[in-house]
Amino acid sequence: MTERSAPQPRRPSALLCGSVALHLSAVGALLARPRWWPWALSAVVADHLLLTAAGLWPRSRLLGPNWTRLPAAAGGGAAIAITIDDGPDPQITPRVLALLEAHGARATFFCIGERVARHPALAREIVQRGHAIENHSQRHLHRFALLGPGALAQEIEEALERARRAKLNLNEDP
Repeated sequence: MTERSAPQPRRPSALLCGSVALHLSAVGALLARPRWWPWALSAVVADHLLLTAAGLWPRSRLLGPNWTRLPAAAGGGAAIAITIDDGPDPQITPRVLALLEAHGARATFFCIGERVARHPALAREIVQRGHAIENHSQRHLHRFALLGPGALAQEIEEALERARRAKLNLNEDP
């Protein structure tokens, strides 16, 4: 749940802008010519298939920027990144922490804000043991990707606020 300085505004990719234009055109076509519904529906379905393929294609930049290499600060050589999602959980997290400690490994825990609020001492223990905590949203909704920009920002900000209330002394990104 690292806090970030002023967020950079993101511009949607040409593919996303085209997708919005296609959806609006399909609605306009349906209003002007209701009998064209099979064509409008076919165009929207094809658009969704293209967006899905672009999202699943490794290294695709069609939906926007995509990391293809780790930053230099991530290290080199035979390093492995260990990530743990959806915690902290009082049943599982202590066992994971013990395993990591036994092997001298460090991990990044992607924590859910609601769970940090329920188990703040456990979240602090993660940090005290030398692991990182990152933001996995406030509630980790399955429909997260369908939320609008305002709701996405609210989910992320609420999770950050939970981390602040839990007194997690997290480093801020430069």
